[in-house]
Amino acid sequence: MIAALVFLVGAQVAHANLSKGPLWTFLRHTESIHQGVGPARFYVFFDPNCPYCHKLYETLQPLILSAGLAVRWVPVGILALSSYGKAAALLEATDPALALARMEQGFRNGRGALRPARATPRVARALLYNVRLFEASGAQGVPFLVFRTPAGDIRTIEGDPPDAALARIVADITGPSRSKPQTAGP
Repeated sequence: MIAALVFLVGAQVAHANLSKGPLWTFLRHTESIHQGVGPARFYVFFDPNCPYCHKLYETLQPLILSAGLAVRWVPVGILALSSYGKAAALLEATDPALALARMEQGFRNGRGALRPARATPRVARALLYNVRLFEASGAQGVPFLVFRTPAGDIRTIEGDPPDAALARIVADITGPSRSKPQTAGP
């Protein structure tokens, strides 16, 4: 999967070839919302108005809490007129992770519960970078997951994977003992 990456860096336009290896490198420069801690990391390109992204968000919550999974939610505002403003609102928030959680809790009728905001120049550049990287990756839709296997291979998944498949992937990258949800009890 090779595509040309064109993104704005200040006033200059930079070009680079993009394959899965370089994709991982470019992901470090995305403006994202961090959730969870741990050595295993998912980058998830999402749109605030995407019902499949919302389902993935809900599916990942127990895995983030129990499996040592860190998720970097990379907003792209591409699906609806309000998507860009909502993506901007998330990145402009004082606590983006809390804003994301509240948006997802109020998700109704295919829309994230968040008022769109006008992007500052910094956030506008960040969203442009996110969208251009998403496009350059060859992805056709959201959610779009990118992760590294224990062997160092970069893998991508387009769309919302079945819950069982996602649990297997998380178990593979975090280790089987960490991927089982913790339960209270004796």
